[in-house]
Amino acid sequence: MSKPGSGSHAALVVALCWRDTQLATLLTPLITLSYKEDLGEADFLPSHSAAVIFISEADILSGGGFRRRVVKFRQSLSLEAERRVVVAQNTPLTAQHFNTLQKFISIDLGLPVIPVQTLQETAQLLVRMVASEKKSQSNPFRIRLRNTASQDLQLLHSLTSCIQGLGVQKAKALLTRFGTLQALALAPLEALEGVVGKGIAVSVYEFFNESAE
Repeated sequence: MSKPGSGSHAALVVALCWRDTQLATLLTPLITLSYKEDLGEADFLPSHSAAVIFISEADILSGGGFRRRVVKFRQSLSLEAERRVVVAQNTPLTAQHFNTLQKFISIDLGLPVIPVQTLQETAQLLVRMVASEKKSQSNPFRIRLRNTASQDLQLLHSLTSCIQGLGVQKAKALLTRFGTLQALALAPLEALEGVVGKGIAVSVYEFFNESAE
């Protein structure tokens, strides 16, 4: 049975390991959950084209073990999803580790990271992702555009979610100028200033060049 506001057939596919967890309890009133055993490294599938892995506060605080999971998620051939997204908890306890986490996932692996604070926020985000995916699939023009621009959109999301104060338009300007996150990370400050101005250029440069803790 569909939940209120979820749409007639909208459902979130959930890895079986999440059954009876607090997050599943929060999701249950919001959307239909379909539990599957064979999701590989994914935790959630908002659609057949999108996969999500969730890095919890506990995962981050327990050390670098989550990195192996994310790498396997990125490299998995068993996942058919063309878009792969990492959702990670950014809380007062994880704040000191979060910048390094974002760099690893966004820069090294090229995956977008969406920060959330609470499990309630995570549940609401997943519901919105299902609705967004359903809307995309019902629009053939949007699907065609997404197939040609998917990588650029992922890079754009990585920039705006990782670098505070960087808006969409200036992030697009950086992508137009440098092409990839790797090239952007190696860019000298002067080159960045020529694209986005001194203030934001400093923020971008410091993000990529500050020493990891």
